[in-house]
Amino acid sequence: MSSKLQINKLAERYPFNDSELEQLIRCHTAILDVKNADTFLTKIALSSPYSYFFLPGNEMRRRIELIEDEILPAGFGSCLRAAMSVDGFVDCANEGDLSLERFLEGIADCGQRGHKETLRIIWDVSSYILGFEDNLDPVRIIDLCYRLALAAEVVDSPDADADAIVARLRSEHDSACSSLERSLVHAGENSMVTKQNFYEWAETIAPQISSTLSTFVHNLLFHGKMLKHRLNFVQFEPPKLDQRSNIFEGVHRPNLFALTCISPLVGGKWHNLYSFEFHGHSMNRLQHSILGYCGPTVVVIETEQGPIIGGFFATTWKKANEFYGDANAFLFQLFPTLDVFNPTGDDTNFICLQDGLGFGGTKDMPRLFIPASMEYCNAGVMDKTFRTGELLPEEYLEKFTIKSLEVWGCGGEGAIKNGLQAREEKRALTDAAIYNARKIKDKSALVEDINLIDTSLYKHKEEARGRAEFKVDEKHGGYALERGQ
Repeated sequence: MSSKLQINKLAERYPFNDSELEQLIRCHTAILDVKNADTFLTKIALSSPYSYFFLPGNEMRRRIELIEDEILPAGFGSCLRAAMSVDGFVDCANEGDLSLERFLEGIADCGQRGHKETLRIIWDVSSYILGFEDNLDPVRIIDLCYRLALAAEVVDSPDADADAIVARLRSEHDSACSSLERSLVHAGENSMVTKQNFYEWAETIAPQISSTLSTFVHNLLFHGKMLKHRLNFVQFEPPKLDQRSNIFEGVHRPNLFALTCISPLVGGKWHNLYSFEFHGHSMNRLQHSILGYCGPTVVVIETEQGPIIGGFFATTWKKANEFYGDANAFLFQLFPTLDVFNPTGDDTNFICLQDGLGFGGTKDMPRLFIPASMEYCNAGVMDKTFRTGELLPEEYLEKFTIKSLEVWGCGGEGAIKNGLQAREEKRALTDAAIYNARKIKDKSALVEDINLIDTSLYKHKEEARGRAEFKVDEKHGGYALERGQ
């Protein structure tokens, strides 16, 4: 057992609390035990006494063997150990056991030292696996990150179905993450990327991709236990859909991984608010499904032409004559190539929901627009609100037809619960206003309150005023049509 004095000194220099440092010292001791023939990853996972409570018997060992044999690339554990040992800071600043401090620094670089250090570890591991190459194939980097995300799931909780995760990898691997791969290819030259290319791409397009390694190492060491202090990374949590998706079935399932790489707010539980399949092809039904919902939301559109585009928004959905929203919003092309269009800060025209649904641009020409008919949709290249770039590949000339449209609430259980409650409260207020409007003669004020007076729902009544064939029917709270004899 390490001394309290040793723990206190290490706690001054490394981003871990006392109990974590005790576990890391036990782990380091196990790694140095030459009589222990276990692999590097197995020693890490089994060094904690808690591992046998987390996964009784030999289940933890079985899962690590499954990860090493079926999920991660051959030699990953050795390459990770080597990549964790190259931080030059330890050689000039250590005050004790060089081997222990190099190990602690390596673990810290896997998440607690920040995004860029973790990207460095991912790059070095990929390079070592491929024979110490300076320029890497983007496919190999993305493949490693995807496998790390799956490996993290295997040791995330006792309820994780490790065999099902392996089966999923086998079934979808040939098409896995192609949109991410193409995106990273564009960041380099001649289908290869440098370390700097990778860093810049991850910072702009996929800032959450580094958390695939951070989450795996954290789960391996601490077995899903939440740390008492604040993590310096957001854990990678792939979306868990509560309803079947027409868009994310089959070859497009790995695109959920691509979405999670964009923002941590996209991960976790997803609740379906609207889809063509379950709610019908109708702007009215779309609006009924989302109006009042308050919280992170993903809008995903699969086009008849093939590309998948959409946007993320973290605001309350409402009908309004003016734009609204906040700087958490972004638009994206998800397929065939991942691209992200973040706010520029030059304008705040995020959402405009009236007869149609528009994002960015102006009311006359939104950047992304779905009209009330849900036909003849538009996806432009530039506006002042979001970064310039092609939402659709150039050959589609900014026009598309919707094949499938889905809106999902996300952000975790709490955010979804609050969002649904806000939607129900909005619906109750709207229903009450409509009910009251039927009882009084002057309906204009109440109708205006529920933001319907200028919409097509009441348009026929406005146009009917003054026509000979209509008369006011006060008894029934509306209009009656006088038909000729």
